[in-house]
Amino acid sequence: MTAFALDETATVIRELALVADVFALRAQEQEACRDRAQPGSAVQHRHAHSATLWRQAENSLRVRISELATAPATR
Repeated sequence: MTAFALDETATVIRELALVADVFALRAQEQEACRDRAQPGSAVQHRHAHSATLWRQAENSLRVRISELATAPATR
């Protein structure tokens, strides 16, 4: 793998990590809204569902980051 490709991969990894951090922040915001909502209400359910989706998206990105970081140099 060329130095350019390695640098490009590192850039992609950094960008994905930044996005994953934003997703984590959005999940925390939804969890806070969920915790303030009336227990058992539709509002609480929506915030809980939203938090779950943000967490799943964050996790998917972090898995992909890990895969990219540990992938063997094939080019």
